[in-house]
Amino acid sequence: MKISRRSVLRYSGLTAALLALTGCSASPGSAILGGDLPDWMKSLFCGSAASSSASSEAAASSVVAASEVAASEAAAGEAAASSAASSEAASSAFSLLPAYDADPLTGEARKSTGRMVGVMVNNIANSERQNARPQRGIGSADLLIESKVEGGITRLCAVFRDADTIPEVGPLRSGRDQFLQLLMPHQALYYHDGESIFCTQFINVYDYSGLNIGGKSYFNTPVHPHVAHRDSRGRNVAYEHTEFTSGKEIKQAAGNAGIGLTYANETPFFHFADYRTAASNDLPGAPAAKTISITHSESYRTRLTYNSWGRSYKLEMYNRSKKAYENTVDELTGKQLTFDNVVVCFADIAAYAGDSHDVQSVNYVAGGQAYLFTRGGVQVGRWEKPHPTHPLKLYTETGEEMTLNRGKTYLALVDNDEWSNFSY
Repeated sequence: MKISRRSVLRYSGLTAALLALTGCSASPGSAILGGDLPDWMKSLFCGSAASSSASSEAAASSVVAASEVAASEAAAGEAAASSAASSEAASSAFSLLPAYDADPLTGEARKSTGRMVGVMVNNIANSERQNARPQRGIGSADLLIESKVEGGITRLCAVFRDADTIPEVGPLRSGRDQFLQLLMPHQALYYHDGESIFCTQFINVYDYSGLNIGGKSYFNTPVHPHVAHRDSRGRNVAYEHTEFTSGKEIKQAAGNAGIGLTYANETPFFHFADYRTAASNDLPGAPAAKTISITHSESYRTRLTYNSWGRSYKLEMYNRSKKAYENTVDELTGKQLTFDNVVVCFADIAAYAGDSHDVQSVNYVAGGQAYLFTRGGVQVGRWEKPHPTHPLKLYTETGEEMTLNRGKTYLALVDNDEWSNFSY
């Protein structure tokens, strides 16, 4: 069989491009790719385990012969053709990637076609009786959102990729529209006990009652009761901080409401490094950010510290009753919460007008400054969300989407008034 110069350059360039994409290398004296290839590439290029050594030797001989031909022709002044062929090979390498099908919350290869579930979790820590910490189940969430809700208090929304991944979680608390608006574009199930009248307004206007469990019937909005249980945990804690739910109970409530828990979400919550090529965003040249201090109010502050060994940020929160920071742990496991990414979005946050009882509104339409912390570095940019049904987008200062690393994310919505108290 005649080996053309173009074929040699094309396939030699293809091999080089694949090696560059995956970070693997060829074994000395062999044409077989290294062992770092993703499984789909191994099956495509390396064949089955039944491939004989004779086939490998033949492939090696072909590549050696091809290299000699390519070298002699390149020496004859064909550098331009080689460059064009390499570009063609790189393009071919990308075209061989399987379709992108990542989990919308973590960026990992999709493991489930289940519907995303956001559960409202209490975060009060003002006294012995008014204390929801340590919470249960939040360590299993793929995304944890924190925002000020009223009276300087923050609340958490623990977001899971599907109901099957939810352990016992809580204490359960009422819904707020700033969390709902982040979940709506992804058709997530929103689960809570009660909600503000402003939250119900959004559910009514945007016809979201079919995915809202535990809401109120303001404005004649359809209501689907939640399923939960009580546990005082043997402590002198107020009754409103003793309610918990679980994946099993959430599925029961969804079944009662006729809500399907399967949904092929194709909209990623964030833009993640591509799992198909094992890519990562190490923020080369970015300023270091080993400790992040976030202030939501005088009594509600969050601190994250980078652990270079685990390449993740450890979460702490200020405890007003103890006047000190303490590790944020999951009561089910006793382990401190860690995150691969930390996203801080500054926004205009203020109480709704009128007699709102200080229920807070986030001005999403205006957008604001965004910070991405990952791999011990920081990238500064801007966030946008021009409409309740549009997803939150993060952009660099040059206009590209920020790239998060695959894994868990902590997202903080922070009042612009607390800008001076933010540091890293």
